[in-house]
Parts: sequence; structure tokens; C-alpha cells
Amino acid sequence: MHGEKIAVLNDSMRVMFSAFATEDSPRGQIHVAVVTFGGDEARLHMPLIPASQAEWSEVVAGGRTPLGDALDLTRQLIEDPEVVPESAFTPALVLVSDGAPTDDWEAPLDALLSEGRAAKAVRLAMGIGSDRTPEAEHVLTTFATPGWDVLRADQVDEIARSFRWVTAKVTSQFRQVTGRVAPRLQDLDAP
Repeated sequence: MHGEKIAVLNDSMRVMFSAFATEDSPRGQIHVAVVTFGGDEARLHMPLIPASQAEWSEVVAGGRTPLGDALDLTRQLIEDPEVVPESAFTPALVLVSDGAPTDDWEAPLDALLSEGRAAKAVRLAMGIGSDRTPEAEHVLTTFATPGWDVLRADQVDEIARSFRWVTAKVTSQFRQVTGRVAPRLQDLDAP
């Protein structure tokens, strides 16, 4: 991912975090963490913190797509009770990618989908760019919560719209859990 795509992605992340920050409730708040995967490794780009404290640090393009490493790191993060306490709400995971994995991703995804709190997470997937391979599409579909479509941002201008949809889904879930009035997801405009 490079050029205008990465710039729009960075802007969309800023807007999404800002929207999450406004969702604080006496019953809880949305926390965010970001795992990036590009080049030779996955890394924790932003540790888990309340969205109201999050300041987005731009990501840059990295070449390869070590998704398996990112899935392992994400699972470890979610399953660590010192990072995510047992009393935390069900996590929502968002996978954004513009390419096919360049490492072993099947075993790490299977572990994520079948173990502990990570297995209960709501999973949203977004494919960026119109040049995705069938393998990349398969990965995104396999990651997404069954019955939820993969978001596709084939054109740069669709990235922000797709992130607005992700924001609406996550905040709607949060509002349902905290008892705040939540819009019905079917009433929201799909990307």
C-alpha cells in the first residue's frame, strides 16, 4: 500500500479514533490498539489504550505482507489478561490489507478463531485496491465474522467510506453493551 492509498488510510484512522473517543460511557470506553504488518515483521504500532488518549502515528508502506505474524501478535495481545482484563467487552478486530500474505497465515488464523477471547471477537475485514488476488480475497473472507461481507475499497475514495462503516459497526456494538441508544446496523449506509 503506498501513495494516496496510505495517506487516506492514515486520515481514516485518525477520524475513526476520534469517533471512538466520543463514545465514553460510565459503563466503559473503547480502547484501541494497532498491529501493523509490512516488510519483514508484524509489530505493535500502538499499544492498547483508551481511544480518548490515542494519537495516530502514521503508518508507511512496507513491502511484504507477514499476516501470520500479525495474527499471532494480535492473539497474544488479546489473550494477555494484563493487557485485556477478563472484564473487558468482547473485542472487535479489523483487518485491512491490500495484498496476499507472504508468510504462513492459516495456522495463526486458526488459532485466533478457535482459542479464548480472540475466538469470540467480532472480525471485520477490508480489502484495499482493485488488484487483490483470489488468495487475498480468500484470506479476508476467512477472517471476517461469518455472515459479514468483506468491505472492499477498490478506489481510493472508497477507503474513508469503508472506515466510516467500520466505525459505525464498532460504536453500535459498544452502545448496545453499555445501554446507550444505538443505531440499527441495517439502517446505516453500507459502503
